[in-house]
Amino acid sequence: MLILIGVGLETKDISVRGLEAATEADRVYIEQYTAFIPKEYFDYLKETTGQEIEELSRSDLEENAKKTISGAGKADIAILVPGDPLIATTHHATLIDTARKMGIKCKILHSASIYSAAVGESGLDVYRFGPPVTVPFWSDKYKPTSFLESVKRNLENDQHTLLLLDLDQKGRKPMKLQEALSLLRLAEKEKEYDIINDNLMILVMGNVGRNDEQIRYTRLKEVEKSVSMFDNKLLVLVIPAKLSFAEEESVSRHLS
Repeated sequence: MLILIGVGLETKDISVRGLEAATEADRVYIEQYTAFIPKEYFDYLKETTGQEIEELSRSDLEENAKKTISGAGKADIAILVPGDPLIATTHHATLIDTARKMGIKCKILHSASIYSAAVGESGLDVYRFGPPVTVPFWSDKYKPTSFLESVKRNLENDQHTLLLLDLDQKGRKPMKLQEALSLLRLAEKEKEYDIINDNLMILVMGNVGRNDEQIRYTRLKEVEKSVSMFDNKLLVLVIPAKLSFAEEESVSRHLS
């Protein structure tokens, strides 16, 4: 059997069912290319389950997926996933489809997701969020602006936008706040939507769901003056549409 186990956002977020399944599995893997977990959490999982946990690469779960899960036909293979296995990603759904085509049974053990946690902690109405977007790193030959196009469509529909930030897999580090804001500015310069400007109200959310969670709601120009306060944190951003009265009351706790 193939078992995908969400480990949540903070150390010990994994459910009792998830912990038991990982402990009893014949082999245990972890993937961290969609998100990173703290080192102390990785150590906790190894110690608590008594398992040697092998890290999987992106290719292990995509082009080499059949090879990775082939043994699950005769043994239990558990894959630990930051957050929830089926939220804010598509490759796990593809992995499940691949397994089922191979005649392999699958089980999903869910946990807290950055998507649900960030939306909930924002103070904004969950029903007013449009599709989330990812802000990717740019390179000399790759400078996408589709994320800003998605923000524009959401705003036109009077919907808030959750922006997930890319990860630097080679450097093993998340996108910094200054990098994300710079990319928003560059995309705006190219598209000229008049969305990303000094007076844009934006939610910056660092380490959501963790003990050192930090959230700030303020104008973009003010955020840019104090990016260092979010150093070394996993970040998501929210660009809100026009707030309702109830949302203004709720989000005000993040004003600074």
